[in-house]
Amino acid sequence: MHLKQSPLVERPPDHKEERRRNPRREVQGVIFLKFLKSDLRSAPIRAFLIDMSASGFRASHASKELCSDQEVTFFHDEGEGRARVVWTRIVGQSVESGFLICQEKRQE
Repeated sequence: MHLKQSPLVERPPDHKEERRRNPRREVQGVIFLKFLKSDLRSAPIRAFLIDMSASGFRASHASKELCSDQEVTFFHDEGEGRARVVWTRIVGQSVESGFLICQEKRQE
């Protein structure tokens, strides 16, 4: 399975709330997340990528255990690495998290 990318999606530069340093692009694909430093010996969390940038990504998943500052390992068709959870938003059964990539290896 390969990540499907749509054209670059950015907020206008004059938008005052935008604090991202890198433009993000919408993607569709599965990503697996695993707690890095945890006593939990659970299976990887299956998540769905929403968008990515050079420095991070946003994913939708079912895990209400992910919270700010946790580190995870991630892997998808195009790479793997470590990331830190920056935020998690839970609305009903829907859970989304934003991640900052700490270290990444691209698949060749």
